[in-house]
Formats: sequence, structure tokens, C-alpha cells
Amino acid sequence: PILFFGLITMGAYWTDVEQRPLALVMKFKPQVNVENAAKNKIIKERATKLFDGDTLRTDQNGFAVVQFMDKSIAKVSPESRLIVRGEVESKQNTSTRIGLELGEVLMNVSEQVSNNFEVATNTSVASVKGTEFGATSDDYFWVKEGEVEVAVNRTGQTVTLRDSSFAQVTSQGEIETGELNEDEVQQQEDE
Repeated sequence: PILFFGLITMGAYWTDVEQRPLALVMKFKPQVNVENAAKNKIIKERATKLFDGDTLRTDQNGFAVVQFMDKSIAKVSPESRLIVRGEVESKQNTSTRIGLELGEVLMNVSEQVSNNFEVATNTSVASVKGTEFGATSDDYFWVKEGEVEVAVNRTGQTVTLRDSSFAQVTSQGEIETGELNEDEVQQQEDE
């Protein structure tokens, strides 16, 4: 009986952990879709939960603000598609990976101590430790403040971006970098 009760309790614990959302859609306009293996739905209310494997899509006029469990924020631009991956064991122990398949996100990532936060495109991965930055699906990354490490999957080349800098991954898998002035940073934020 004790073994049976222990297995039921463990099953409830594991089920509960698997059911924890990774993020909440806090704002959206006019229409945002969420797709997963079980169903597709149009978001109709604030604080809609996003779970591991969910795909969020914005249309040509769409926009969304997503808040992750570690309080990081993603502003999702029109005509974007991202897949949310990861797990939440507690607020102090999360692992998040955004698969940016189309479009652009502007991120404000909370300082990461034991957490992992990544934004990945088809060819590169940006590892974030707490910063304000942007990323596009065509491998352009820019940092307003903080630090982001960009790595190219195919070549293994990496570069660390800091305040007011950018990186563009070329079709050959090389990383071109440069600095942004205040006007260029503001222009990136406004796009």
C-alpha cells in the first residue's frame, strides 16, 4: 500500500511539473494564434498560457507581448512565428528556448543566474544572461544593453555582443559584427 501511494504521489508530481506553463500572452492585437499538437486556437483573453511546444503566430497586423515565468518579456512583431520550448521547475530554475522561425522579437530578459534562456533561428542560437536585445529569423541580433552570445550551429563560430552592438550571420555561416549609435538602437526598438 505504501509503495502504491508513493507511485501515485510521484505521478501527480510529475504530471503537475509537465503542466506548468512557460509563459503567458499578456497583450495582443488584433489576432494571435497558438498551435500545439493537440489543437489550434485564437487567443481571445489576456494571460493565455503557453506550454512547451506551443507555436505562437502573429498575422500582418498582429502583435503580442509574452511574459515568461522568470519575468522576461518578449514583444512579438507582426508576421512572426515562434515556438516556445523549455521547462519550469521553479521561478529560480527555468529553461527557456524560443525557436524564432519567422519575423522578429524584442526581448527584455531578466538576469539569469541558474536559468537558461536562448533564442534560436534555423542556423544560430543566442544565449542570454539578462539584457535588452532583438532578434530576427534571418539571423540578425542586436543588443541595447547587456550581453548576448551568438553561436552558429554549422560552423561553431561564436561572438559575444554587448551594449549597442549587432551581429549578422551570413549564408556562409560567418558572423559579421558592428556597433550601433543611439539613433540606430532607437530605430531597432521602433521597428
